[in-house]
Amino acid sequence: MSDPNTPPRAKPAGQPQPIGEPHGASIRPSPSDSTPPPPHQPTEGESPTPTARKRQTARAAIVGGLALAVALGAGVAIGTMSSGGANPAGDGSRTIAPALSSAASTTATPTSSTPTSATPTSAAPSPTRTTPAPKPKPPSYKTLTARQWKLIAKNPDAYIGKTYVVYGVVTQFDAATGTDTFRADVAHWRLTDKYDYETNTMLTGDAADLENLVEDDIFRANVTVLSSFSYETQIGGETTAPLLMVNSIKVL
Repeated sequence: MSDPNTPPRAKPAGQPQPIGEPHGASIRPSPSDSTPPPPHQPTEGESPTPTARKRQTARAAIVGGLALAVALGAGVAIGTMSSGGANPAGDGSRTIAPALSSAASTTATPTSSTPTSATPTSAAPSPTRTTPAPKPKPPSYKTLTARQWKLIAKNPDAYIGKTYVVYGVVTQFDAATGTDTFRADVAHWRLTDKYDYETNTMLTGDAADLENLVEDDIFRANVTVLSSFSYETQIGGETTAPLLMVNSIKVL
């Protein structure tokens, strides 16, 4: 006979309940029966069970989804930086693109360009048309009256540079005077007698122009008044006479 204080022992599944136990009575599993069996670990060379394959497939799907989300987030961030658009949230927050561009502008290494010196080019001077100097106007030689000539003979220095026509007779043209200077008696006009020429005068000029001139020749000359001239006479005295430049001369 069984002890009423001892709980009835559970019967193995699939066995018919013993006679005398009520039908449908709950059978309490033993503590050892409630512990789930450890998962089956496949050995080397053994293919995993269908349950393990499902777990691996689910894990791979989760990892792939996370990688896709990360890639999409990076693409959105890069698009925002490249376009420089406003923050999609609309809250006025600063976007990443301006910050990156500002940082790039502050950290950019300044480049110094070497100044190039322009090589000076010398332009060929343009030929200038030279205008020939105008020929000096030939002086006009003024004829004189007797009075005008006496005024010149009295003060030659007052008429320096003036040009006149004079007549005269050669009184000395020798080694003492030289080949370009001679002494003559001069008047304002041609006179009939050589002794009528009264004013003692010194004349100088180009020796070639005076080459054929000798004493006692009567001449006509175009002259320029130079100055007064003082010289010693043959008797030891000193005299002063007008000095004229002979520009042209003709023996009469």
